[in-house]
Amino acid sequence: MNPLFVFVGLTVALLGGLAVGQDGEPAPAPAMDLKIPEQQIYLVSRAQNTNAAVLGGTVIPYKVVNLTAQIPGEVEFIAGEEGDAFAAGSRLVSLDISSMLAKRQSALAGLNSARAALGNAEVQYQREILTPNSQGNTMLGGMPGMASIFSDPMRSMMGQGSPGFERHSNLYGQGVQIQAARDAVAQAEAGIRELDANIANAASIAPFDGVIVKKMVEKGDIVQPGMPLVVFADTSKMEIQLEVPTRLIQALSEGAVLDARLDRGNSLIKAKVSRIFPMANTGGHTTTVKVSLPDDSGARAGMYAEVLVPDPSHSQFSPLTIPASAITWRGSLPSVFLVSPERTELKMRALRLGAVIGDRVAVLSGLEEGDAILMAPDGSVRSGPYRPGL
Repeated sequence: MNPLFVFVGLTVALLGGLAVGQDGEPAPAPAMDLKIPEQQIYLVSRAQNTNAAVLGGTVIPYKVVNLTAQIPGEVEFIAGEEGDAFAAGSRLVSLDISSMLAKRQSALAGLNSARAALGNAEVQYQREILTPNSQGNTMLGGMPGMASIFSDPMRSMMGQGSPGFERHSNLYGQGVQIQAARDAVAQAEAGIRELDANIANAASIAPFDGVIVKKMVEKGDIVQPGMPLVVFADTSKMEIQLEVPTRLIQALSEGAVLDARLDRGNSLIKAKVSRIFPMANTGGHTTTVKVSLPDDSGARAGMYAEVLVPDPSHSQFSPLTIPASAITWRGSLPSVFLVSPERTELKMRALRLGAVIGDRVAVLSGLEEGDAILMAPDGSVRSGPYRPGL
């Protein structure tokens, strides 16, 4: 047999054996490279707020009012305890008003007497106009009145009196009595209005919807004007109040959005500048700024908070930042897994890290802007082709 034919036959047999398995089934094709899902990839970028100064502040309610005693008295009623909510117009604290009610009843009796005296003075004035010297005329059947018709002119001529001036004097005296009675009525009414105002001031009313955040008195306490009773606040909206140095105020404006961090974690939340006070504090050369927090922030009054305020004088170029979840530790070295442009391979890269900025970490070396890295690698991830679950 021709050796060439033998060689060709063996080659075909070997190729046929490679194409068909021992059980007659076709041999499996080489495995194709799998692609990494885009939602698991993070593109390295530069931080936007690393040139910011971190200022500490305090979380305060959007509205807060200190209710104080307006009159002296004994605390008779307290609506609730700290944390209890009340609608606007609710009575929060009230004092005992039994003594003021008794004074009002006495003042009302004085007002009635003053009104009666006014009515009597007006009647006497009208009687003097219509029937002058009526009492003397009644005693002698009207004879003095008839005689005065002749005697009054003679008295005037002889200089023995002035009947006209005497009548004017009588009318003026009756008018003075009317004015005095009117003043007494006005004085009594003013006294009642004062008592009514004191009675109203004995109750502290909620000026808006809110909760009691602090209670300084108990039922039965004796208070004086100016003593604090309760602190009432609207906690549906919260703000951060902070003191901003003068050099940083120029970078702020009402409505500007800043990053803030509450004293419960490193996550950053967006806060809006709601108010910038018009005058700086002379003692610390700072300006008070209020920053509104979102409704779902979960902040509580009195909590410590930090706000990242842009620093215009800071000229350092913003560093690269990556999520803290992307960092894996191999021994003492922080590393990340670079993703190939085809999204099919991974490569471990050691890093040099900088400061922690919220939930991100600054990268000093080891990455370039735009690099793609695995966002949250687990302990089984290795360099090489992407193989999930291996």
